Amino acid sequence: MKFYGKSPVRISLCNGGDTDYYVNALGWTNLINATLSSGTYFCEIEKKEQSFIDYSYKNNFLKKEIHKKITDLENKEEDLSLITETVKEIAPSFKGNIKIITNVPEKSGLGGSSSLVVSLIKALIKSTNAKNVTPEQIAWLAYKIERISAGIKGGYQDQWAAAFSGGVNYLEFRKNKVFIEPLWLSEKLMKKLEDNLILFFIEPRKGDSGNIHREMENKIKNKKKEDMKTMLEKRGNVTKTREALLKGDIKKFSELLDTEHKNKLKLVKNLLSPKIKNIYSAALANGATTGKISGAGSGGCVFFIYEQKDKIFFIKKMNDLGCIYLPLKLQRLNSMGEI
Repeated sequence: MKFYGKSPVRISLCNGGDTDYYVNALGWTNLINATLSSGTYFCEIEKKEQSFIDYSYKNNFLKKEIHKKITDLENKEEDLSLITETVKEIAPSFKGNIKIITNVPEKSGLGGSSSLVVSLIKALIKSTNAKNVTPEQIAWLAYKIERISAGIKGGYQDQWAAAFSGGVNYLEFRKNKVFIEPLWLSEKLMKKLEDNLILFFIEPRKGDSGNIHREMENKIKNKKKEDMKTMLEKRGNVTKTREALLKGDIKKFSELLDTEHKNKLKLVKNLLSPKIKNIYSAALANGATTGKISGAGSGGCVFFIYEQKDKIFFIKKMNDLGCIYLPLKLQRLNSMGEI
């Protein structure tokens, strides 16, 4: 019998901090992200009478396929650690086939590793016949697997986005607590956001996103007055962005997104590679009002707000600079909590 799990990736619209070190420094933090129906991870598993796991991974964006035989869940191969740690946590006696399929670029800053883990958790939970498992429980399991078991530095937003879905969500973080509020935006506004947001993949993120987190953690430990002021401004900017979206004020949302981008640059010195700096400047010169790197930065994806009608012209200009256009479709509220 086959079991399935599916999870979206996300874009981060504004971020006032989603890590423990932010929470410890500020008391509470927040962010707004949006889950994508156009970018997903799909998992299919099938139990078999065999002594190993037959693992396959297919990335349709990269035209890449991996096929490996896992005989030991203590396998330390980097590209298998999330798979083995998830199986160990959810169904350690599982033997059979695991197939992961995605259309999302690797190291894109869209939270793909969490979406992979959550899709696998969903499928494995179904195979164990566990009942009444909530998205909150799945998110905490994914967080434990990634941040503790696999030792990958980062925050909470990716696991909660992948587990809850639902489109545009406001998240608030306190010590050992995550609060998620789905933003009830009109269908007209959701379509306008889809029309105005243009997403590109530029290049794989340089190195490990953990490097950015280590830099930020050290900044916070030093507690420089200027950095702390910027972090508080970022937190306040999230609250203002939430209000702008609930009012349907795209112009204000664009202004606040620009503030978010500038504040992020203040905190992270090497956020933009020379290539991305050039692309960002060219986007503004060709009609974008603002943009934002998605994820920890140093590569990956960037999205721009482009309110003019000639999107094809803008996309072509960006393609000429080496950007790969990724069609963007937001999830809707009725997707929230799907297991």
